[in-house]
Amino acid sequence: MPFKASHVSFVSFAVEVLPSGVCQVMIVETGLHLNPKHPSYNRSAVETLIASARDYARANIEGPASIRLVSTQSGEI
Repeated sequence: MPFKASHVSFVSFAVEVLPSGVCQVMIVETGLHLNPKHPSYNRSAVETLIASARDYARANIEGPASIRLVSTQSGEI
């Protein structure tokens, strides 16, 4: 089942190989600004996206997993 949420433009998956084992990585591209110091940062929208991604990962990814949010906006730093 694909992950769908507001402000998401693309989702991909990767495998991170660590000395301690393998971790599934869900990469979520978003149009939201992720830098809290940016004037257009929307804390509520970011927190909602994180909660939705966590719920999806718990229900659909087996084993250790992490979520990486990537902003498609410029001027993040």
